[in-house]
Amino acid sequence: AIKQNAKQRTQRSSHERKSRTMFSRKRNVVDILESMGPNTSGTDAKNILVRVDFNVPMNDDLEITDDSRIRGALPTLQAILESSHNAVVMSHMGRPKLVQKGEDEGGKQRAKLTLSNVVDRLQTLAKAPVAFVNECQGDKVTSAVAGLDKKGGQILLLENLRFTKQEEKNDPDFAKGLAGLADAYINDAFGTCHRAHASVSGVPSFMDAKLCGVGKLVQSELNYLDFTQLGEKDVVAAIIGGSKVSTKLPVIKGLLNSVDTLVLGGGLAFTFIKAMGVNVGSSLLEESMIDTARELIEEAKKNGKKLVVPVDAVCSASFPSGPMDIKDTKTFDIAPGCDGIQDGWMGLDAGPKTVKVFEEALQGVTKCVFNGPAGVFEIAPFDVGTRGLVDILVDITKNKNCITVVGGGDSVAALEAFGKTKEVSYVSTGGGATLELLAGDKLPGVEAIESIQ
Repeated sequence: AIKQNAKQRTQRSSHERKSRTMFSRKRNVVDILESMGPNTSGTDAKNILVRVDFNVPMNDDLEITDDSRIRGALPTLQAILESSHNAVVMSHMGRPKLVQKGEDEGGKQRAKLTLSNVVDRLQTLAKAPVAFVNECQGDKVTSAVAGLDKKGGQILLLENLRFTKQEEKNDPDFAKGLAGLADAYINDAFGTCHRAHASVSGVPSFMDAKLCGVGKLVQSELNYLDFTQLGEKDVVAAIIGGSKVSTKLPVIKGLLNSVDTLVLGGGLAFTFIKAMGVNVGSSLLEESMIDTARELIEEAKKNGKKLVVPVDAVCSASFPSGPMDIKDTKTFDIAPGCDGIQDGWMGLDAGPKTVKVFEEALQGVTKCVFNGPAGVFEIAPFDVGTRGLVDILVDITKNKNCITVVGGGDSVAALEAFGKTKEVSYVSTGGGATLELLAGDKLPGVEAIESIQ
């Protein structure tokens, strides 16, 4: 670990203090509904265009196997329906390239990726009538919207937006046509907020900014993942794992500007360990990134940040095809000054000393994000390090008043494997959007919505 100067850690610059105490937020669905007022007369329901992410997994029988994305949109949809307004819902599903090209023989891809497959589940979960139109723009859609009950309380689901090329190209005419369907717009699809698509960033440009907002799911994601607005006393940490430095480089660079402690684990940590002059044996290593890792280490020192890497590793002579006996593994010390991992052995998990170091590094933290496991947790016994790390997160959540956020497929999968999903503060629904927000990037879908104090 690279220890942070105590004075630097407790005394932030006046600029940083100021940025952490000047709060603003995006206009949201509650603001929009309050500005429009409830449909008390029962004859003046507004139609609100809602971008959701219903890109749900299905089996070969076209049955939904995980409806969590539909459930994630329910609070926003229910808020609209309870105000006696209507929700015109739009989403994408999959990558229907054959449909776009007109090469979908027999309509097989269309049948697999049509949003009609989610109607029954949405209607059951929302406990409201759901109509479906098999287009996302045109006379048929306009007629369906016009036919929505002025009493409100209805949902109209449009067809897969990506059945047309204009969606991903952010075609202005397509975006304008979508905007013309409704009185207001809500983006509740965090997983696509990093995409500059017509339904994500195009539509708001053709509507009154005061009638465009984010949904409750997107608002939650921003509240938990945006590190640019923090309290003066916040101490923030991030745990970043994964296999390659090159993949997570923008995130690592961005976090070094916004967190106090950055913990690195997984395969990418070995490039940093090598940059410290320690042998890593046959472990995953990006030779081309060693100089970059060295520069980041120096940057952390210069800026008074705590950068923490593994100090021991549980290793195997080869990558296992299945569970291994712990007796067939070796644990090597990999702290600076140690001999490191012997040639012919590869690090596949954080060792027990590392778990203790990580635990010490996270003491006193008020907010922590976890993105990427500490090792190959899917294969025993290389799950121990990640399990220990998850236990630390659970402990600081329950006993240390720390807000813990888990984002990224592998991290969420680890949480689920260990039965700890409900024992952290928040589990992010985003993939690329989560990483880009952590990196400090601007998300087109978020930037398209006006900020308010």
